Amino acid sequence: MWGRGGANDEHHRGIALGLLSFVAGSMDAIAFLTLGDVFTSAMSGNTILLGLALGQGRMSAASHSIAAFMGYVVGVAGAALPLRAPTRGIERTLVLETLFLAAFAGLWTASAGSVHQATIYGLIILSAIAMGLQGAVGRSIGITGIPTIVITSTLTAIVGALAERVLTADRPLFTALTLRQIETFVIYLASAVATGVAISHGLVGLPFAPFAAVLALVLGQRLRLLRL
Repeated sequence: MWGRGGANDEHHRGIALGLLSFVAGSMDAIAFLTLGDVFTSAMSGNTILLGLALGQGRMSAASHSIAAFMGYVVGVAGAALPLRAPTRGIERTLVLETLFLAAFAGLWTASAGSVHQATIYGLIILSAIAMGLQGAVGRSIGITGIPTIVITSTLTAIVGALAERVLTADRPLFTALTLRQIETFVIYLASAVATGVAISHGLVGLPFAPFAAVLALVLGQRLRLLRL
């Protein structure tokens, strides 16, 4: 059993989605600020960064974006097999994501601030694979406007739904789905703010934050306290 049903289940799902939004926002912020102007979950933004780097002849920056693309593709493709399982597929995929985020945090710690290109590429690829796995989970869940890794579609869904309800005078103005989308958007933004503050203050444990969030979700699912 997932709890006492209905509203309780939706509350648990909201927490789970919030954790995933935190992971995506914090990983993109960490990657952009520390790994060389690259996003490892927001591939639309990464496409722009790749195009700019190619246009300006900055091949090192372009190679960072290409590494992120490759890692993300591997993550999405790698999720195809576990997600074929109808009941435990999402949980298994999140376990894989946890392992890659643990490897990311471990490599970060072992490098002790090293700026060697091999280390940077390793961190980019590990992060992007993890985000590809999470992106596949978001696609499998299929909640409108909540893909768990990018926020453009979420913002579009929020504004579009509110505009439609204003024009048709429907009430309440904010539906349960719209409130969930707003919550996801705010958490994504807040995670980037928190990451920026943490990096500014040199907090060494920062890379473990995304890992801890997904681990909490996996344990919550295993203990049947959270669901997606």
